[in-house]
Amino acid sequence: MQHVYAYKQCQRSNLEIAYQHIHEAYEPDLNSMEVQDREQLAHDRQIAIQLLDLYFERKPLEDAAEKHLNTVKEAIRLYEKQCRKDQEFLLNQMISTTERVADHYRLFLLLLIELAEESHRDQQKKMSLSQTTNPSAAHTNFYLNQAIQALRDSHVLRQQAEEHKLNWNNYRVEIRQWYKNQVKPDSSFQQYQVLDKTSLEDDIQIVRHIFNQLVLKSDPIATVFEEIDINWQENSKAIKSMVNRTLKSIDKEDDDYDEIDIVDLTPNWEDDRKFLIDLYQITLQNDLEYEEMIRDKAENWTVDRIASLDSIVIKMAIAEMIHFSSIPIKVTINEYIDLSKNYSTQKSKQFVNGMLDVISQELQSKNLIRKSGRGLIDNQ
Repeated sequence: MQHVYAYKQCQRSNLEIAYQHIHEAYEPDLNSMEVQDREQLAHDRQIAIQLLDLYFERKPLEDAAEKHLNTVKEAIRLYEKQCRKDQEFLLNQMISTTERVADHYRLFLLLLIELAEESHRDQQKKMSLSQTTNPSAAHTNFYLNQAIQALRDSHVLRQQAEEHKLNWNNYRVEIRQWYKNQVKPDSSFQQYQVLDKTSLEDDIQIVRHIFNQLVLKSDPIATVFEEIDINWQENSKAIKSMVNRTLKSIDKEDDDYDEIDIVDLTPNWEDDRKFLIDLYQITLQNDLEYEEMIRDKAENWTVDRIASLDSIVIKMAIAEMIHFSSIPIKVTINEYIDLSKNYSTQKSKQFVNGMLDVISQELQSKNLIRKSGRGLIDNQ
């Protein structure tokens, strides 16, 4: 949705470029030795602008004079070329930013290890300053935490970190501050550190507490991720779920337990990746057709008065209903109502719901929606 919206903004900018080309084409040539007829140039410019208007209104240009037509065609080529570049750029950005969610999840797992290492360094420094050699004086529970050890021992995490060049090497000072300011003063952490003996449940519970209540809610840590992820507020929810699934996977009493589960972004990313690409491209390719559907059903509303995000949400839903046969219509409608509720105006939920209900019924009556797959009855 965000990248379709971004593309629509790019389209508007490219439209300005096309009209600017027309303006520049009919500017007086200051290097010419001939006298420039400014009135004629202004007249020709106006004709060319009207022709460009006709093109964007999808009307024929057959009656145009060749001298004007060539200029307009060049403006159109500039517009369409830049739109293709923007569409491809945003598509690649959409996929890469989505895939980086998995990298940021791995970074948080590595950060938990780093914080445990920092707790150990802090204890060693404390013992050195107190000049004691009594091992019981060192509070090493977090450093020896079984969940942290499972992360350290994870071959999968280590391999993925190396492949994706993920580490915290450039944040040593920050990690020291995060431990000192966020983790160390926490009362739950302090109580855990002085336990004589910890259970696996204790270990998992404190790691979950540190991650959910201290790390994710830390403004300094959030700032780091906001700088590398413009969608951090949305993506942090997915990362939270992934980290907690990983911590939940530790069960050393299970005979089948091998190592901690480093989860994937989705159960089948290749299929989901194709879905993202197809939905994005189909929505844009059929933009005018879907806009006409909205115009026909938007009683007492002009398309210009419909919130931009509402229009995009409805178009994406239409694309999904028509072109993705395995997704039930009700699922599609509910998902896009939620999108409008979370990202658009207060009245968007009701508007999108009403529009999609009417449009889906018409599409079904015209047999344009054909659903197939287990559990899909009567296209529902």
